[in-house]
Amino acid sequence: MGDKIKNKKILITGGAGFIASHLIEKLIDDNKVVIYDNLLRNAFQFTKFKKHPNLNFIKGDVLDLESLTNAMKDADICVHAAAIAGIFSVGKKTTLTMKVNFIGTYHALEAAIKNNVKRFIDFSTSEVYGPFVYRGKETDSTTLGPVGEKRWVYAISKLAGEHFAHTYEDEYGMEVVTIRPFNVYGPRQMGEGAVQQMVKCALRNDNITVYNDGTQIRSWCYVTDFVNALYNALYVKDASNHIFNIGNPQATVTVLGLAEKIISMTKSKSKIVFKTHPGSEVEMRVPDISKACSLLGCTPEVSLEEGLRKSINWYKKHLES
Repeated sequence: MGDKIKNKKILITGGAGFIASHLIEKLIDDNKVVIYDNLLRNAFQFTKFKKHPNLNFIKGDVLDLESLTNAMKDADICVHAAAIAGIFSVGKKTTLTMKVNFIGTYHALEAAIKNNVKRFIDFSTSEVYGPFVYRGKETDSTTLGPVGEKRWVYAISKLAGEHFAHTYEDEYGMEVVTIRPFNVYGPRQMGEGAVQQMVKCALRNDNITVYNDGTQIRSWCYVTDFVNALYNALYVKDASNHIFNIGNPQATVTVLGLAEKIISMTKSKSKIVFKTHPGSEVEMRVPDISKACSLLGCTPEVSLEEGLRKSINWYKKHLES
């Protein structure tokens, strides 16, 4: 599919991050790519395209509208992936989360309009469905927890960004596509992702923490499957003005089951330690991806076992175990 987008200039906020690094691999040979990132999480360091002639890295913050506007000059597409994410990161920086995720989205939209950007990809989150979603469709009602619980600061900032982005399509005619990721994992993941944290603990034979009783259910999507759908969202005409769940419902397992599988696959001596979750928890998160399969024309291909194997091999190679 790498020949579908050619001779475009694509600015990616948060472009040094985990998911963006895999997207850039699919784009860089045929397009000009601008990374706009403050390097808070730097997966870019592990890539092979750091010195590619089609790549331009600009260190910047989405809260700086002037800098972002200048960086987006002549861009055809903006992929807005910059955000404060992760339950514990959000809990420590709730005010900054609201600023980056909401005001940062406003700045990205304003910069896009000022530069006549044709298509804007808005990264949202599956958290907008609340504490329980099974085969959730994009047209289902969003559900947020009570005000005052820090977890939902992230969800409301992202949901507000969704509404904001689609008003720009209505009023300015810019093509907007919103993506709701469901538990993406794989090589180069940094921060709070459960898979990478469990794998690193397993490789070191450290205890693996599972919150509450571990019966929480998640669907795990390997990063290349996610990026294949994301790539198509950049150019498929009928995707404009739509919201897409992107995940892999066939790779569904309890959090405890995931930990046990990782311990088995790494032949680790790690023990599972149960702890009470310090905040509110999502008990089930399984998407309906039929809309993405239909309009974006791709379905997940990587099984949970295959994806974990690839992830484990990468962490063995790149991180001290």
